[in-house]
Amino acid sequence: MAGASADIWEVMSTARTIRKFTDEPVDDATLGRCLQAATWAPSGANAQEWRFVVLRSPEQRAVVAKAAAHALAVIEPVYGMTRPADDDHGQRARTYRATYELHDRAEEFTSVLFTQRRFATASELLLGGSIFPAMQNFLLAARAQGLGACLTSWGSYGGEQLLRDAVGVPSDWMIAGHVVIGWPRGNHGPLRRRSLAASVHLDHWGQPAPQITAAVTSPARE
Repeated sequence: MAGASADIWEVMSTARTIRKFTDEPVDDATLGRCLQAATWAPSGANAQEWRFVVLRSPEQRAVVAKAAAHALAVIEPVYGMTRPADDDHGQRARTYRATYELHDRAEEFTSVLFTQRRFATASELLLGGSIFPAMQNFLLAARAQGLGACLTSWGSYGGEQLLRDAVGVPSDWMIAGHVVIGWPRGNHGPLRRRSLAASVHLDHWGQPAPQITAAVTSPARE
């Protein structure tokens, strides 16, 4: 598995979003390990009221492609996105080009729909604490095995009802997220993030924590 890593620090610090994939299909064993990792995530009251729906048939992939088209129509004006010129090789152009490629090829890839049961006593934000860790585990397991993955917005906007109807998601279950997976065309990481010092406060809002942040190397290794 090219790009695979058993080093958790390397995995976390290089698990960037992948939008460009090869034509090689993801085998059952590799996908199964990602799903197994998702089930190891914490869940409120250990209820484990999640379901992970693998979308792999041509029929379901066609629905995913329609949802992707809906999402693209929404995000283009929000981000001021247009298809870059062929001779534009700037960072933004490269990012946009990869984004368009992912949407254009949406029908070609395996993806996973993450769902969470609703409870009348819990807000959607609270319930997110029982499904988002599972999604993160899935993403990290994909990276550890050399897979690429992209958490998309295709299960939102106008695409949610398309996917809900195609899959048969019950009305008392939320569509929490959608992830495309595949073998990356290119390399993982490193991630581009603002400095740790910009995000960490000590005891009070706005109070720096230099004794903590200065002690960290990136990626951290013990």
